[in-house]
Amino acid sequence: MGKSIVLFVLFSFLLMGCSTNNPQMSDLNEQNLNLHLSKPEGQNYNVYKKVEDNETVKTVMDVLGNVQWENAKVSMSREPDYKINTINIDLTVSYEPVTYAFWISPKKDILEVIIEGQSKYGKLTKKDSAILYSLF
Repeated sequence: MGKSIVLFVLFSFLLMGCSTNNPQMSDLNEQNLNLHLSKPEGQNYNVYKKVEDNETVKTVMDVLGNVQWENAKVSMSREPDYKINTINIDLTVSYEPVTYAFWISPKKDILEVIIEGQSKYGKLTKKDSAILYSLF
């Protein structure tokens, strides 16, 4: 009986830990975010677009929330094609900025993404990739 309770509790914690696809967004409302899109220019990434409207920010964050994140350190053969930086605009909310780095697949139909500074890797669906392509 005691083992069953322990297993149930452990399983519950496991489910709770896996239920949040995008843990960085758990305490922050999309209305408090801006997104800065950057692409490589020489050795640096330069911001070429700032997304400030709440509807687009929500769409992007929903797409990123759909990613099936894997805990993996990846080494890509080239630098990312694009980056998205989350910028907190509400100074009353404590929030660590997150940088998402994106690679376009050879067929140009799928985006692969990592969360920089974390061991998170994922592939977007074709549908979600198309949504972000339109933004890039």
